Amino acid sequence: MKNANKNTAGPFQRPFNKTVFFSYTAIVLVVFVWGLSPHITSYILQYYSSGLYSATGALLSGIALLFLCFPILGKLDKRHLKIAVPTGFFNALANLLQKIGLQYTTPTQYAFLENLSCVVVPILLYLFVRKKPGVMTVSASALCLFGCFVLSGMHFSGGMAMGKGELLCALAGFFYGVNIAATGAFAKDMHASLYVLVQTWVTILVSFGGAIILSSVKINGAVLEPLRFSWNPFHLLLVAVLALFVSTLCWIIRTNAMKHVSASVVAIMMPFSSVITGILSVLMGKDALTSTLLIGGGLIFLAAILSGLDDILIDRRQKKSSIQ
Repeated sequence: MKNANKNTAGPFQRPFNKTVFFSYTAIVLVVFVWGLSPHITSYILQYYSSGLYSATGALLSGIALLFLCFPILGKLDKRHLKIAVPTGFFNALANLLQKIGLQYTTPTQYAFLENLSCVVVPILLYLFVRKKPGVMTVSASALCLFGCFVLSGMHFSGGMAMGKGELLCALAGFFYGVNIAATGAFAKDMHASLYVLVQTWVTILVSFGGAIILSSVKINGAVLEPLRFSWNPFHLLLVAVLALFVSTLCWIIRTNAMKHVSASVVAIMMPFSSVITGILSVLMGKDALTSTLLIGGGLIFLAAILSGLDDILIDRRQKKSSIQ
């Protein structure tokens, strides 16, 4: 009888799941690192065009991943290609649309619209795998989007114009959401490094194509973005560091963590990287501490907590029902 009781103990009587705990910790680490990187990126973009910088970083990541994955390349199968190719394409397309859209909109509207993924992901998860979002997840998504709105410093007093720049940035936010949702829905049983390897090489192709497009298409007689590249060893070192750590390592960590953390939670946690960027700007003396940073950051943080709790509670209920 004692053994029977032991086997039927509900999930609430069990110690916390270390794998889930470390997965959440990994996501927090990625958010923190991605929050630090814009300050380095802004320095690099003084010497590189954004399209060529993205393409160069992706190429370095792709080469590094080839070396890393060489012993396990034999495990690369059609399943990885079936999911990683389209998700990599959507992510690369989002990056390209973001860069083009930024030419025609304000940084504040761009910052807000790119985070539409926090609302898109729960909807896509339901369409992909019929995972119905909990009430707290829906509330957290709306709260996160409102927090992004506050953080961006936007307001509707004069009305929000939806021109081509805003449309492109909104599409970028949607495509980021497709990448997150599809990865969370279909890549849980795949090797994270191989999955990221395929995504990265798709990104390389799209990024170099995007750089060519940005440097070829003319608006009012001027190209969208002239090609700029620096061979300075220090600049190349910074590009390599960002490619290896911010892109390669963080993408592998996030993909692994998403095997145990809902894609909805990840989509809501990611915008907090903007808060990290803002806090670092204040510490560096670049910006002043404002109410928008405090309120917007607080709302996003609360949204992340709510979505995480909802994900854990749903997982425990599912385990409890499966045991019974």
